[in-house]
Amino acid sequence: MSSSRSNRSEQPRITAARSLALGTVAGSLLAAGCASRSAPPSASTGVVSPVTPAVQVRPQLRIEPNEAESNRLADARAAADSEDYDTALRIFRELLQDNPTLAPAYTGIGEVLENKGEIELAEPAYARAVSLDPTDFTAMSGHGRVLEALGRSKEAIRALQRALTIRPRDLASNLAMSRLLLLSDQTDGAIAFAERAIRVDPASGPAHLALARAYSKAGRGPEAIREYETACELIEPPVDVMFALVNAYAAEKRYREAANAAEALTRTAASAAAYERLGWSLFRLNEFDASDAAYRKSIELDPAYWPALNGVGVNALNNWIKNGKQPDDPLRDEARAMLQRSLRANGDQPKVAALLLKYRL
Repeated sequence: MSSSRSNRSEQPRITAARSLALGTVAGSLLAAGCASRSAPPSASTGVVSPVTPAVQVRPQLRIEPNEAESNRLADARAAADSEDYDTALRIFRELLQDNPTLAPAYTGIGEVLENKGEIELAEPAYARAVSLDPTDFTAMSGHGRVLEALGRSKEAIRALQRALTIRPRDLASNLAMSRLLLLSDQTDGAIAFAERAIRVDPASGPAHLALARAYSKAGRGPEAIREYETACELIEPPVDVMFALVNAYAAEKRYREAANAAEALTRTAASAAAYERLGWSLFRLNEFDASDAAYRKSIELDPAYWPALNGVGVNALNNWIKNGKQPDDPLRDEARAMLQRSLRANGDQPKVAALLLKYRL
């Protein structure tokens, strides 16, 4: 009996001890769980941490080509150089199937597609190359070119800025930056990049032309003329450059030089606009007969070219006024006819309409 009582008396104590022990372990586990959220468990604590799955570490993918890939890249570039674009694209794409992080293959695809004129497809290829290798100047500058061609000027500027951090003296990138900044009315920046382009290559006609355009937009007429003249000495100037030079001379009231440049333009690229500029310059020099002849040649080339119609009309009007404004003078009829033709070609000319009203033509 005493033995039974003893066992029964000890049982609550054992049960309590077990409960205390279990509570301690549970508390430790909870504590370990809370601690694991803020700091890794220490081996010295003796606390058992919850089991967590092992972190799977992925092997680093290769970006740089190995020897075999380099040989295949060379084959693809050779095919691209010979304008065998299909072969080049096939090789580049096969390389990417084996190594999707091969940045030079994306650059090659971008170049091929750009050369084919498929700039919308070239853009993401260049972008992928840049994301894989931010030091690839070819990809960065190519990305800038196609972004500019797509009309995405702000993105093109950012791409070219990154390219120029790698090669600050690259002529084409400096010229592109000058051109893009000029289009976005950042004239000072356009001037700075054009000036840098000239420092890179003082004999570059396009660089002098870029600086001339930037100076012209900045209102620095004499400097613009100097750069236009230099560009014309270095390259066969495009028609728009010759027009720009004529207008630059005119803005500085250098009418003789404007007339000379316009006359040269009529010889190299005869057009209604070229003869009109010649007529306008000669008018400013008070050479009215020669001016009238140039205007009429312009109308022969384009009967609806309203600036030249205005020129003939104004010359006739001035001669009619000098002759005493006789009502039956044929010059009055010609002035009216030419100015009315001009208004029919372009109705938004309030000054021409005012002349017709003022002189009752």
